[in-house]
Amino acid sequence: MYCAHCGTKNPDNIDACERCGELLIRPDPAHPHELGIKSCPDCNTVNESHARFCIGCGRDIDAIMATSAAPRAARPTHPPPPTAAPVGQPTPKRPPRPASPDPGNPGNPSEVRRPTPGPGRPSVVTSGAGAEDLRNGAEAAAHAPSDSGTPEAQLPEELKGWNWGAFLLPFIWGPFNRVWIGLGGLVVFAIPPIPWELGVLGYVALALVMGSRGNEWAWRARKWESLDHFRKVQRVWMTWGTVGFMVLGVITAMALAASGGGGS
Repeated sequence: MYCAHCGTKNPDNIDACERCGELLIRPDPAHPHELGIKSCPDCNTVNESHARFCIGCGRDIDAIMATSAAPRAARPTHPPPPTAAPVGQPTPKRPPRPASPDPGNPGNPSEVRRPTPGPGRPSVVTSGAGAEDLRNGAEAAAHAPSDSGTPEAQLPEELKGWNWGAFLLPFIWGPFNRVWIGLGGLVVFAIPPIPWELGVLGYVALALVMGSRGNEWAWRARKWESLDHFRKVQRVWMTWGTVGFMVLGVITAMALAASGGGGS
């Protein structure tokens, strides 16, 4: 089953998208939403009116207009007040009022239960419109202005974790992110009295510290437009860090091989 929000293909036995957490629901054509439904032109699968991708084949249906909107339910009219019964006759009883739907009943078709709590999947009970509001709220928070760039700024929970760019290339990543401690990766090799073995150990220790604290230091050192901006920049640094680390590894191996050959 494909996700109606991001188009990711998911197994049929899960309740939410593995990528974005969107609920995986097949709408009932017999009871369409009041905002209407979308029919996929490729596989004729019925989708919700807010769907961007077909849940049946994954086609982009964002530009398709919703149709077959369900009419709003008519407001129930109250029965007329009972008339007084003639003297000597019993007063007629009112018919019992129908019970309101139980919010805790899982069989209620107007409600959807979120899956078990997990990363990016809050456990709540909400309607289809509520799920759309939660998704829009998460996207707005990711693009909202940040409070970064000050020594007192607190790193958001969503950004806590390992920074591969700072770990792989600390002496390059540091200056570009204004974390000047990264230049220590060059200093440990620039001090002549220190043997190269100790220099390597110092470099590895610095790289480990940079990897574990890099996100926090970069968040306080620079002004970032939003959480999404910070993620995009650090993903680019992870790519360049991987490439640069491989290049340094090749150069180091060639240098060691050349020094070994010269000594013989």
